Amino acid sequence: MASIREEILTMMEILTVQVVAAIVGMSSTATADWLYHRGKIGKFLHSLWVSIFSTAICLPILAWTFIVFLGNGVVSWVLVAAVLSLMFFWQYHNLLKIPPAQRIRQESIPMTSSGRSIPPPSNIRR
Repeated sequence: MASIREEILTMMEILTVQVVAAIVGMSSTATADWLYHRGKIGKFLHSLWVSIFSTAICLPILAWTFIVFLGNGVVSWVLVAAVLSLMFFWQYHNLLKIPPAQRIRQESIPMTSSGRSIPPPSNIRR
């Protein structure tokens, strides 16, 4: 039987791994979004990239949860793999259905001779 001190150290290690996984996953997802919105990668690669790292973020805590409640055996790891596979394919499928983002065009605002902008015409009839 493990002592309380050993259990606390194990939980701190798992927390550290989870925080590192979250930071790496978030920065990778942000990079994928940045590249996608600038047209450097396509929709297929973006969906795959985001799905992989979103799923990877959940791996440490999900594995720990199954191991704590079911023990460190084949059954736990098969369930972890099944849940992560479902998460991955669900995210990937739904990301592919999202329409591409529209780029924001910056239109020039008409200026008066005094340098102030002209307000848009009103749709209200007087």
